[in-house]
Amino acid sequence: MPPKPTLDMDMAEFRHMRSLMIKVQDKAREIKHLQDKVLPQLKQQIADTKGLFKGKERKALEVKIKETEAEISDRLDKIPDTLKEDGYPDVQVFMRTFGEMESVVEQYNRDLAEWEYQVSRKPTAAKEQYRPPEKQSVLKHLREIQERNRQKPPQRQRKKSFERDSR
Repeated sequence: MPPKPTLDMDMAEFRHMRSLMIKVQDKAREIKHLQDKVLPQLKQQIADTKGLFKGKERKALEVKIKETEAEISDRLDKIPDTLKEDGYPDVQVFMRTFGEMESVVEQYNRDLAEWEYQVSRKPTAAKEQYRPPEKQSVLKHLREIQERNRQKPPQRQRKKSFERDSR
């Protein structure tokens, strides 16, 4: 039976890093939404507001655009701060460390799955090795007996005498 694989790192630390990664990805998704959806919609609205009496609307939309751009830059600045709170100097170091830890955990999971497969398969292989001999067909057995009887010379049979008093 092969030895069970072991993990050479702290799983609690990996779980913490994974939760940090999810948090950072959520923040990045929000920024992406602001950049790809909200900002172009506001710019489209400003382009659609034409006329002499739409100056107030245009000014309000320009203020919203500036606020959105400021919010995007603030959120971009806060992502590294989130990681620095947990002791990582910058995003690249965190991503490199997380990638290495993730590859180690994935390799461990593959090794563990292979080990479980080998362990679960071992008893069936042992059963096949110690399988009882297969039953032979009755007709085959009868033919073998007939062959043996034909090869042996016939033996004389003696008559048994029965004594009437022995009973």
